[in-house]
Formats: sequence, structure tokens, C-alpha cells
Amino acid sequence: MSANNPIIRKINLTGLFRPLEAESAVGRFTFRVPSDASGAVALLSDDRTTEVPLARGQQFTLDGVDLAEIQAKGSLGDYLVVIGSSRTVAQ
Repeated sequence: MSANNPIIRKINLTGLFRPLEAESAVGRFTFRVPSDASGAVALLSDDRTTEVPLARGQQFTLDGVDLAEIQAKGSLGDYLVVIGSSRTVAQ
């Protein structure tokens, strides 16, 4: 049996890459960069070296991802909005 847990987050960013969640949260999530962001918002690719820049106002959805494995950074005052649902499997 699985359960869906809604997640709605405003994640404040710093100049260093940091995970979006401290603990594993796997599911389908929509990510949105506010239109007033500094323009320096970026994700760290899965090779852990390549920065993926995100445009102001950009929105995209990923399915089957773990928020604890996604790292983001931005300028002081920037944030990323994450909305979705994590899935857990009852034992």
C-alpha cells in the first residue's frame, strides 16, 4: 500500500549548493523560479559538478525524483517553490 504526502515548500537559497530536503522525499514535483529572482538560481546536475542555470519564471515538473538528492543555489533573497506529492510505501 502506498500513501501520497503533499509537499508545498518555499526553499530559501544561499550561494552554496544545498539539498532541497534533509530527508528522502521521492515523488512528482513541480519547481518554480519566481519571476523576480536574481537570475543566479541553479541546480547541480547528477554528475555533481555541472551547474544547470534556471531562468526567472521557469517552471518544470519531474517525476520519481528524490528532493534530498537535488541541490540548488541562488543569490541572497532568492528562493525556489516546490509543490508536489511524495510517495511512501507501507511495509
